[in-house]
Amino acid sequence: MGLEFDAQESPPLAPIRTTGIDAKPAEEEVSESTDNGEAECVTPKSEQPVCQPALPPAPRKPRPAKRKLGPPPKGYYPVPSDLASVFIPLPCPGRKKIRAG
Repeated sequence: MGLEFDAQESPPLAPIRTTGIDAKPAEEEVSESTDNGEAECVTPKSEQPVCQPALPPAPRKPRPAKRKLGPPPKGYYPVPSDLASVFIPLPCPGRKKIRAG
């Protein structure tokens, strides 16, 4: 009908070996894989990285500005008990004249 797959024709897959994070591969395991004639893919690892990145530290967030000022060092002005005496009444301007013209 379509593409048929026969399991007997495909080559057998090599078993997957897993180890823990702290476990180091033993010499016996490495020699077994090389005896089969197949080269196993391994990522090369070194003890220390070759180039150390020399980056400056991240910039710090600036402190927010103060929104409220403190009281003046000499204190506030004294407020009289009669507050109406503080305000001076202004004379009302004269009425505007309308010109007919």
